[in-house]
Amino acid sequence: MDTILIIILAAVPLASFSWGLQKHFRSEGGMPPGMRALTIASTLAALLFLTLVLQRTVGAVDLAVFALLAGAASALFWWAVATTRRKPPQLAHSRSDPDSLHEEGPYAFVRHPFYLSYCLFWLGSAVAAGGLQWLVAAVLILWYFAIAKAEEARFLNTSMAASYARYRHRTGMIVPRVHRMLRR
Repeated sequence: MDTILIIILAAVPLASFSWGLQKHFRSEGGMPPGMRALTIASTLAALLFLTLVLQRTVGAVDLAVFALLAGAASALFWWAVATTRRKPPQLAHSRSDPDSLHEEGPYAFVRHPFYLSYCLFWLGSAVAAGGLQWLVAAVLILWYFAIAKAEEARFLNTSMAASYARYRHRTGMIVPRVHRMLRR
């Protein structure tokens, strides 16, 4: 029964992420090669996760942690979608310079809430599946950090560079600056 619950809990964020890739994010000229590679890697990671979960008994604590992280990932993803609905962000690995700066909603806490959402899910997948999934999750999480760093560098080429510098000072890249949030 726990295995079925894990699969259902995983399906929500995975389906959400897939929907975002196809229906929310903008891309001029189709899917960039880097995004295609990330999509393949994520698909393989999801299949490995399901395989590992089917082969092990997930304890109650691991199940609870996974449920919390998968739920948080989904909630954060959809909050970011609602915040960017009028001007969706560009697809990851896009070569285009950013053309908008979001500072409201989850963006008031982190500059890359979509990436944080993905990281939360993959961290949860490692907790639930254990073993090799930890390595896979670490690779994907590092990949999201690298994408975020590259996107931030492109802001320096835009008219929003000064605004973005002030925004960077206030918020964490992917991990919220908790000490600043507590001072609000």
